[in-house]
Amino acid sequence: MHKRLTHSLTASLSAALLLVGSLGQTAAWASSEPNPEPTPGFPLAGKYGYPDDKSDISDSTPTPYTVINYGGIPTKGPNFVNIGDSHTVTAWVPTTIPEPCLHNALGFAQVVGQKTGLDVRDASCAGAGIEHYWHTKNTYLGGIPKAAQRLAVNQNTKLVVASLGGNDTYDDPMAVVIAKCSDFWAKKKPCADYLAPQMMTRSRALSPAMYYMLMDIKARAAKDAVVIGMGYYAPMPRNYKGCWADGLLPDGDLKLIHDYVVELNHQMQMAAKKAGVIFYNPSQYITFKTSGCGRPQERLITLTGLPEANMPIHPTLRGQWLSADTVVKLYNQELTARKAGTSIAPATWTVSYDTKG
Repeated sequence: MHKRLTHSLTASLSAALLLVGSLGQTAAWASSEPNPEPTPGFPLAGKYGYPDDKSDISDSTPTPYTVINYGGIPTKGPNFVNIGDSHTVTAWVPTTIPEPCLHNALGFAQVVGQKTGLDVRDASCAGAGIEHYWHTKNTYLGGIPKAAQRLAVNQNTKLVVASLGGNDTYDDPMAVVIAKCSDFWAKKKPCADYLAPQMMTRSRALSPAMYYMLMDIKARAAKDAVVIGMGYYAPMPRNYKGCWADGLLPDGDLKLIHDYVVELNHQMQMAAKKAGVIFYNPSQYITFKTSGCGRPQERLITLTGLPEANMPIHPTLRGQWLSADTVVKLYNQELTARKAGTSIAPATWTVSYDTKG
């Protein structure tokens, strides 16, 4: 039984790594847009290259690309823009739309739009990294060109949530990562010995790139837009002793899963403070019970995706809905504060970037 569980967890972790892994190289910028090349804040230790393929696409690109670029047909009224990767897109498999970005019909962006009354422009996409904000990239599934996420933000944008960075720290291609980790696990050694030096080093260097992204969002959106820099749910709590996964993988790997996400949240917190925007840390809700260690009905994020029928190592619908409720609350609080000539942003910069438990 122990061996079967180990194989199940390993397979789920591998599938998740493949799902959120970094995509191909970027291309040159469209002539109608300012050229952010190299991408501000990058490259990270030579991670990215910038071949001049003249293949970036503009905001005028017609369907079928339009639906992929915006998660639907964009309207001209006041809108909410979701900038992100698979953690803001994918969740429960039955309501995941079978398209290249894996948007979810009942997910985070849809709930935010419904509760704010703003039209939704969901530019997020599974596998996206920060350079996807600036440049056209092929989608992870199907290899379909997807316009830069920044093009979704315009002068009618009243709310933007930006959550990127989790896919910007891998060095080797995902196939190599999985092969190497499998070799470490077969020898009962933590894959953290291989992954931590590259992932933790790069995660600690992300804040400048996040900052430039947030500043560009502020410049493109309406003058009174509310901008929120959002972190990630940590799959593991700070204290995971007694977790069902403890012992199935080496201790160092479980610690890396926690520490890595917490560092991503730290980087977003610093970027949000420097950019003068609101910071939201989903991991503030993570305890032993709400993490991947908890019971299925209580988890905000899952490790294997079972039995929830969820994407592995991704927020559950419960987690996405809680983030949506928090974003709506922050949005309304900020609008109220502005009427009094203040802002809630400084208070959010003091919120812990760690997990609750």
